[in-house]
Amino acid sequence: MTQPVDTLFAGALVVTMDESERLFEDGSVAIRDGEIVAVGRRADLAHLESRETVDAAGKLLMPGLVNSHVHMADSLFRSLVEDLPLEPWLERLWISERAFVTHDNVELGARLALVEMIRCGTTTALDMFWFPEAGADAAVAAGFRLLTGPIFFDFEGPDGIAKEDRVSVGEAWLDKYADQPLIIPCVQPHNHITVSPEGMQAARRMADDAGVLFHTHCSETSTEVRQTQERFGRTPVGHLDDLGILDGPAVLAHCVHLTDDDFSRLQRTGAAAIHNPLSNLKLGSGIAPVARLLEEGVPVIVGTDGPVSSNDLDMWTAMRFAGLLQRGANQDPLLTPARDVVRMVTSVGAEALGLGDSIGRITEGRRADMILIDLDRPHLTPMFDPYAHLVYAVGRDDVRSVMIDGRFVMRDRALPTLDEETVLADVGLLAEKIRAHAATIGTA
Repeated sequence: MTQPVDTLFAGALVVTMDESERLFEDGSVAIRDGEIVAVGRRADLAHLESRETVDAAGKLLMPGLVNSHVHMADSLFRSLVEDLPLEPWLERLWISERAFVTHDNVELGARLALVEMIRCGTTTALDMFWFPEAGADAAVAAGFRLLTGPIFFDFEGPDGIAKEDRVSVGEAWLDKYADQPLIIPCVQPHNHITVSPEGMQAARRMADDAGVLFHTHCSETSTEVRQTQERFGRTPVGHLDDLGILDGPAVLAHCVHLTDDDFSRLQRTGAAAIHNPLSNLKLGSGIAPVARLLEEGVPVIVGTDGPVSSNDLDMWTAMRFAGLLQRGANQDPLLTPARDVVRMVTSVGAEALGLGDSIGRITEGRRADMILIDLDRPHLTPMFDPYAHLVYAVGRDDVRSVMIDGRFVMRDRALPTLDEETVLADVGLLAEKIRAHAATIGTA
């Protein structure tokens, strides 16, 4: 006798993003113990016995979105610092962070970001912030899949960890979260300006010893590139490569300003570039050469960056800009096809983060991280190309339900794992303190 499945989605347009990128109209997906066990036409899966059947007619079912670069708790400082280039912008922001970044506040900011990301249809994110244990614990409570881990700076930050203690503290952190199913540990030095060459290499060794991903900022602004060349005699990518940083799995946030040599190094090492179009535009950092990166065979994935630099965590807007910027900047409407952009936030995003065997595709054996999108809406009618719709027409308000690891974290727009009302109220109280403090230093 066939074992019943836990959940059967029936009647959806299923955008699988599997190796063949199959589409199933009137399709079904069956889930058991958090794993996808069957995908196909509804008629072909009709024999399955299910504990619950979700009527998905008139909806699109696809893999959950992967936000590959975010600073979740910066949601507490949204719109606090505006209209400055990155370097002075960071200096002003860090004044407020030093005053208000505590373990409890980071956990609160992470919960706020999780509400926003889940409502947007994001099911996995890579987060870099102080007190990564606070973000991790918030994600576990919400049922959210999160990559995060120890950060490196050459100074003692709000977390109170001295430079010389970051390795030992980081190793303990990695051990603590090594067996947490929804937390994927990684190692995250901020960048090569705020972390010495020795610190970057220590972080790389830590990542290699633990078998985890290495994540850092790289080539975000022309100022950063100039400072790196003045200090080290090479570009940021060249600096990281010469230090051996790119010898293992690595993802580099931004990659806006690249030389011909940089492209060659990225191609050779396999490091992925994280495109953050909204924050790069807002901070005037430039436009990443995504079209050439793709042409050179460099994996490109997409992030929102923090909600204090892009002001929201809406992956649909980030996708749209990722698809359009290259066309306008290069005056070529054939660049960054919509399907390529959808890959960046699903299958390719998962692979670059080391999760290609677990998520990013709706196919047998993957974990059930999926989102259900309402199609019965004026701006989505009619639909001839689902990939174009996903990049150019769908928005976060169209996301109806979100499942992570086979569990609904949003069901018919209700959030069973997060108390949204309490989160908003608590953030509102903290925001008044942040506002008052900012007024004393001229940032609000």
